[in-house]
Amino acid sequence: MKKLNSITLGFALFFMAFACDDILEKDISNDSIQVISPINGTVIEGNTVQFLWKNLDGVDDYRIQIIKKNQVYEVDSLVTSNVFTYTLNPGQYQWRIRGENFAYETPYVFPIDFETIASDDLANQSVSLQTPSENFYTSNKDIICSWNAVENANSYSFVLIKKLGGEQTVFQQEDIMTTSQSFDDTVLDEDAEYVWSVKAVNSTSETSFAERSFFVDTSTPSQPALSLPADEVIIDPSVVTFNWTNGADSGNIQSEITNTLEISTDVNFNTITHSVSTINNSAQYEFTLVNTYYWRVKAIDAANNQSDFSTIRSIIVE
Repeated sequence: MKKLNSITLGFALFFMAFACDDILEKDISNDSIQVISPINGTVIEGNTVQFLWKNLDGVDDYRIQIIKKNQVYEVDSLVTSNVFTYTLNPGQYQWRIRGENFAYETPYVFPIDFETIASDDLANQSVSLQTPSENFYTSNKDIICSWNAVENANSYSFVLIKKLGGEQTVFQQEDIMTTSQSFDDTVLDEDAEYVWSVKAVNSTSETSFAERSFFVDTSTPSQPALSLPADEVIIDPSVVTFNWTNGADSGNIQSEITNTLEISTDVNFNTITHSVSTINNSAQYEFTLVNTYYWRVKAIDAANNQSDFSTIRSIIVE
């Protein structure tokens, strides 16, 4: 019996992997999603819309699309549950939904028309926050928080809380007539998590506070330390695994660190042969040409604080 060569074996394994996934996943391509609300012709007072449908067996995720009257997409998102709440300005919209799994997807339901209209009662409405995004990391202490206007709101109330070994209100403002609030380092005085919240107010009602967190992080990660391969190692053309010790972040806020490996043919790194970023402390590269190569690593946290580059090592490919 002839042995399978590596290419044939690779294709066989690849096909088997995907075939197994298809077998394990339920074929939902002929199924349909049953919508609960909003149904065709629904008129919703206020800006908060809850989209609801029945769960369908075999579906891992649902793709919901909300389209404005001018055919511009407001939302195109995957959700895991059978309910989706979203804030919309007054206007006419369509929405549709389909189910998905790894191998299959249902058809979209026929587009459903609905409308939102302004309401003086803010109690069941909400403020849609814009920037900064949820769990945003920054080293900049000049921050502008912004949100969308709520129809029939007369003003907004804003609260900023610092969370660092407890909670402390560091800024509070009522009767804001705009849809933004700025801060500088007199308010954001140290690295910490900050929770900002906004509510809309008129003469008879108000929304609940909508809130998000952002993180101020000005601490620079420490310099990574190279492990392997050793300096001036001599190798044949081959795949080399690089290892290093991650740079550490010792500040109040520790965010995920991304390491950038650079490889160059000159010690000053004027020409970068290869660059890759990874959250791991190792990476691979295949050397195919005879030459002397130099490599180094630096650490970058989620707030874009960057360490110094590590020391430089060389690899001699003969």
